[in-house]
Amino acid sequence: MVEKNTFLLTTARGAEDSGGSEMYMLLTEFGDSRAKITRTGVSGVLLVETELLHQDVIEFLKKMMEFEPFRIRSMLRLIPVEKVVDLDLEMIKDEVKPLMEKIGPEESFRITIEKRHSDLSRGELIEAIASTTNRKVNLDNPDWVVLVEVIRDTVGLSVVRPSQIVSVVKVKRGDAQL
Repeated sequence: MVEKNTFLLTTARGAEDSGGSEMYMLLTEFGDSRAKITRTGVSGVLLVETELLHQDVIEFLKKMMEFEPFRIRSMLRLIPVEKVVDLDLEMIKDEVKPLMEKIGPEESFRITIEKRHSDLSRGELIEAIASTTNRKVNLDNPDWVVLVEVIRDTVGLSVVRPSQIVSVVKVKRGDAQL
């Protein structure tokens, strides 16, 4: 069985078809012609499933933005998702705890939450996730980012380096390094 790696791809509202096509073409070019890109039911947000590793896709996209930026017109951000769980605080805590083990004893983290079509409190999410570790918090310049992507009653979780979140807009504007 081939394991799928998941991303959330954001586009401008109404640009889901062109953003999804761009992503599919890039993944095909990089070696995965069986990638699956689906709508999430939230305008401007697509789910990407690929056999390629998160870091490989991120590096490939960064190189593409450096050498052929004109090929990326509709994609805004590419966000790696390591775990997908139901919107349940205990389940989120159970699934995020092993991901938090990546954060070394002297390293820091920030929790970034993006909620779409959900009434769950940010405070409850932050408290639940922060309770799983005793690492330092650094909101301005963390070593790691705990990503919590809430779409209705589903949650995508990741613990990644800040450089693993690709913002096409920031790169093109010069606010982010490749």
